[in-house]
Amino acid sequence: MKVAFLFAGQYRYIPKKLFENSLSNLTKGLEYDIFCFSWDEIGESLDHRENVQFINNNDDVNVEKVSNIFEGFNLKKIQTESYKKFINNLPMVYKKILNSSFYHKGTIFALPQIYAISKCYKLLAFEEYEYDLIFRCRFDSLYIHPLNLYPLEKFKNSSSLYNINFGRAYYPFRVYDIFFGGSKRSMDFLDHIWINVPKLIENNFNNGLDKRDACRLIYLSAISNKTKIKTLKSRICDVYRPSKDNYYEKYILASHLLSMRIETFSLKIIPYIIEWFIFRKINFIKLLLLIIKTSLLVPFSYLKRLIYFFDFK
Repeated sequence: MKVAFLFAGQYRYIPKKLFENSLSNLTKGLEYDIFCFSWDEIGESLDHRENVQFINNNDDVNVEKVSNIFEGFNLKKIQTESYKKFINNLPMVYKKILNSSFYHKGTIFALPQIYAISKCYKLLAFEEYEYDLIFRCRFDSLYIHPLNLYPLEKFKNSSSLYNINFGRAYYPFRVYDIFFGGSKRSMDFLDHIWINVPKLIENNFNNGLDKRDACRLIYLSAISNKTKIKTLKSRICDVYRPSKDNYYEKYILASHLLSMRIETFSLKIIPYIIEWFIFRKINFIKLLLLIIKTSLLVPFSYLKRLIYFFDFK
């Protein structure tokens, strides 16, 4: 079993020790390679804010800097590209989509994101059949347990695409874009997703998200390729946003670490979760209170699903 991890998008700083611990979790016990595509400019996560933070052009990323964060891991190929040149060289149809005020401004980076994922996938050219599984990752995600706790043989023999879409963070008919993957067959829609972006945006498919939203575009591209979408049963990662008081851990707990559909492998994840919280020095009392609060809010999470059901049926 060999896995290709596609780290695609904008490099965002994470403390080296924290990043290494996270990546060690993800890759533990695997035969794997890492492929990277990054913009030359460093940025900041939108964090669902209305005030969009544009890319920082004053602090450049280079191949050496990105390579350094993967030191000790199996980095096979890396490519960087100027975001400024990308914007300047966009065909007019893409520029109109990017600059249009018709779409929600929170989706302004959806096109660069789709482009980056597509370019990273193309780094696999002529080598994709060496890999049994391919997973898209972000530079600013933290991984709290190994990928191989999932039934990877099942994933390998399936044409389904797996992403994290359960619990409080559940949203219907989308692919949560921070982490998704599966077999070569399930991921080959990435080979043509960029060229299809204008057509995907014009498509009448409605899942309640903005038509330019990356989660909508990835979902629509995958199902157009006759790929089924399934959810993973644990929140193996989420986006790390530097903040005080263990914001990351509070967020993933509140979003639910495990699906309510408990499976055998779920029990194997618990020790890694405990180890992660110890590593992050989380106050036990605060952790316990947050778990209790999250448990009490579970019924409301599933009530939200009923609202979605009536909205889209």
